[in-house]
Amino acid sequence: MKTMPWKRVVVTTLVAGVLMQATMALVWGNPLTHRIILTPEFGQSQKLINVWTLWEPLPRITQQPSWPMIAGFFFYTLLHVLAYHWLAPLLPGKRWVGKGCSLALGIWLFQYCYFEFFTPFNQYHEPLYLIAYELLLQGIMAVVEGLAIARLYGLLAQD
Repeated sequence: MKTMPWKRVVVTTLVAGVLMQATMALVWGNPLTHRIILTPEFGQSQKLINVWTLWEPLPRITQQPSWPMIAGFFFYTLLHVLAYHWLAPLLPGKRWVGKGCSLALGIWLFQYCYFEFFTPFNQYHEPLYLIAYELLLQGIMAVVEGLAIARLYGLLAQD
């Protein structure tokens, strides 16, 4: 059994977590995405619009800064780093780019796709084309996080 290199895990988590959250802010926090996702103009369900903009209490992530959500995202990045620690030898790809993209695909499939199916599709009856747009944004987040984890974890192993 491998010994857990905690310094490498913590540094990778912090840096990859910041990069993922910055990416999330860019792709979700821009006016175009708000217009597409939070207005009826593109066929969005009124239920989803109400949850995000009208019905109290509003989602925690709408509070600025949203400390519980920031902490939760770092916790998920930590789980992704730990998964990478254990699974890196098994992930497809010979170098960090291939392994990082493989990790990103796993994050996207098992975290984001499940969420989109269970919540926007199931609970809010969101149109499939908006779910596809959201999955594209989440794919960008997953790729940034997966590549950051694979690159940093490998670089810090050389110290």
